Amino acid sequence: MRRAFAQHGVTLIEVSILMLVTLSIVGALAPTLSSIVRHAETVAATTAMSNIDTVINTVLGDMNYQYLTSTGVKNDAANRTNLLVGDGDIPPAVSGTGSATWQGAVQGTTIDFLERYLVTNNPGGSGANAYPVPATENGAGWRGAYLDNPLDPDPWGNRYMVNVEYLGASNNDVVVYSAGPDEEIDSLYTALNFNTLTVDDDLFIIQEAN
Repeated sequence: MRRAFAQHGVTLIEVSILMLVTLSIVGALAPTLSSIVRHAETVAATTAMSNIDTVINTVLGDMNYQYLTSTGVKNDAANRTNLLVGDGDIPPAVSGTGSATWQGAVQGTTIDFLERYLVTNNPGGSGANAYPVPATENGAGWRGAYLDNPLDPDPWGNRYMVNVEYLGASNNDVVVYSAGPDEEIDSLYTALNFNTLTVDDDLFIIQEAN
């Protein structure tokens, strides 16, 4: 005798219960997952900034320069570079706290792209402004490229920034800077003790403290 087996389908109630349980689990894990993602993004940004910090110090050491110039000429104070930036969007500055100086647009003189100083050696986008290349193995000069590629934006799509105008100066800290997860500039452009300031979630590495 052949025995008949009843086929049991999934009911709408069972599907609904399963969906509710799944949504409850996802809801419970969401803050943890968000925290993990934010931590990973922060670590990635800090690593990139540390690399920028190291490379700029290497460039200055190789050339025996105290600061960077848009003409490539050593000690050309009249053409000193103020702000170097990577690719990416320009985040808004918080009124009363953040400095709009961080928001400066690239014009190839006082504000320029980091890659022109670290990758291609053409400040202002012109080879005529190239830093001297050492003629001998032990001579001082630009020994790049110091980075393999132009800098990507930070994990939130904004540019990295360095207030290089204070290199070798006696006032204000030089920092490699990112507006951080909230994508707002909360930090002052000029600060004597940058690491003592309240800067919300802004990220920075002090390159040269004065």
